[in-house]
Amino acid sequence: MTADEVRENLRRACNAAGTQKAWAELHGLSPAYVNDVLQGNRAPGQSILDALELEAAVVYRRRK
Repeated sequence: MTADEVRENLRRACNAAGTQKAWAELHGLSPAYVNDVLQGNRAPGQSILDALELEAAVVYRRRK
């Protein structure tokens, strides 16, 4: 999953909660932080990943 896909999942979750603020408060997060992630200004951190039931994984591949 890409960072854009994580942001899209976050956007859907916020819409389901009614607003970004409602979703942020439901998960004990700052609405400004959630907005920054949605705008692509910050990477989704552990607190957002936890709330979305996701985990970060590092992948290494051989160069082509």
